[in-house]
Amino acid sequence: MSTSQKFNILFSGSQTADTVNLCRYIDEYAATLGLSRLDINTGAINTIIAVTNQQFPWIPGAVKASPFKKVAAFTTNFVAEKPIITPFPEDKFGILATHQNAIIAYALSIDALEGATINCEKRKKQIVLSNRIKISQHYWQDLIVALSNCIPVHHFNCVSLIYESLAYRANPDASYEPTI
Repeated sequence: MSTSQKFNILFSGSQTADTVNLCRYIDEYAATLGLSRLDINTGAINTIIAVTNQQFPWIPGAVKASPFKKVAAFTTNFVAEKPIITPFPEDKFGILATHQNAIIAYALSIDALEGATINCEKRKKQIVLSNRIKISQHYWQDLIVALSNCIPVHHFNCVSLIYESLAYRANPDASYEPTI
């Protein structure tokens, strides 16, 4: 799946297509874990897609939003709605097995950010995030726990900043010049 297709999972312009594509992504992720069955609340998936697109938490809206804001909106809404009912295998995830919604939201967001384009008006250019975000196992565990308790209205900006800082660490030339 190409990066543009991954972002189209979230923002294709069709709620039905977004819902189907997100369910496919979840199914593919579950298959990589060897899960033959994964219970999903499809009503929650519909709500996530609707809210993420129609009630975007940044005033200019999803169309003008950075890739970081888009994945933050998705992550916080996905985690809050908890659409994946089945915990992940404890032998693979240990104490994080019941944090399946944060795990999926983070995985899709990192996939979507790889190759994403930032339309930087300030620098008058498009910047591609060509390097994939990589973090340590310890950071990942703490981040999954933190994301698991997200409430969109309270955590959208912080989650956006987390994704932005991780992307800029992986792609230092994409970052603004530090001035403060």
